Amino acid sequence: MITIARLALQPGMVLGEDIFHNNICIFKAGTKIDQQIIEKMARYSIMAVTIKEEIDFANTHYERIRFDEAFKNFERRHRDCLERYKNLLLYFLNSPNFSAPNDALLDIYKEMRQTYDNGSVLLDFLYNLVPNEDELTFNHCLNATLLGGMFAEWVNMTDEESRLLILSCFYYDIGKLRLPYEVLWKPGKLTDEEFAIIKKHPAIGYQLINKTGLDTHIKNVVAMHHERMDGSGYPFHTPGEKIDTYAKYVGIIDTYIAMASPRPYRPALTPLEIVKNLMDNRVKYDNQLLIPIIKQISDAQIGNTVKLSDDSVWEIFIINPNDLTRPMLKNDKGEVLNLMDYPDLKIVKNI
Repeated sequence: MITIARLALQPGMVLGEDIFHNNICIFKAGTKIDQQIIEKMARYSIMAVTIKEEIDFANTHYERIRFDEAFKNFERRHRDCLERYKNLLLYFLNSPNFSAPNDALLDIYKEMRQTYDNGSVLLDFLYNLVPNEDELTFNHCLNATLLGGMFAEWVNMTDEESRLLILSCFYYDIGKLRLPYEVLWKPGKLTDEEFAIIKKHPAIGYQLINKTGLDTHIKNVVAMHHERMDGSGYPFHTPGEKIDTYAKYVGIIDTYIAMASPRPYRPALTPLEIVKNLMDNRVKYDNQLLIPIIKQISDAQIGNTVKLSDDSVWEIFIINPNDLTRPMLKNDKGEVLNLMDYPDLKIVKNI
């Protein structure tokens, strides 16, 4: 809310606080101002009033965060960096004599890393970021890169390990740039034939970069990021012991970003819903890598406000170590609810 002079009032503004004259309330907070009200205030010699700003009408975190300067800076930098990233990768692909733009890509990551303080803020920003519908592949990979850099911080990677993981995330889906867009981002369910096309992108990507000077780990990530520990992945059903460690990390990162992104047939999943999905499918992932990461993701949710399946609203208070997806909650009345004791309830939305 903001206090302004009566002379600056305009019809359509909404009062933020009650207005009193001689200890009598003459206008209630929430009153929509019109010319008659302005004239009455003048007769009562009211000099200034408090009115509501746009942010005061925001009821959810999704609406409020759009007024947050840090988020607006993140969103603006993300848009600019996305365009630079796209141009660099396309030029790399289409110019045989152009060397891999590793340094320029790392500069993009460093610039983006300055826009958020920690992993909790990054997950919140990514959850509330509206994707660029025209650049979904690049958007997906840029978000994966930001998350990959945070993973590197969470597990205390060395500078060189962090560098390799970040670059791997920039390049890993490069094969998708050779697939038909209408198949790649089809709004409905893919046919078997269409999915067979999608499953070619790791091999296509590897062919595109195999003869470049990129690090072997990055090439392996491009080829193996959809391989899984139990051999159920694609394109080669490579078993866990033969999958490059960086590809194991990127497999987790890619899965998280895919589920955290809205689709025409479903909204973005909440971070704890994603953690549950990863845990339910942990046979597919290297658990030595997965468990520390999902603990970090879960801990980052403390303090977030969520809506449950019964429409009640709570704040995440404590993460249960025995089930990271069923936290302790508290509400504004001071009541505490342990989701472990209410199996029929679930978190359906961050608000």
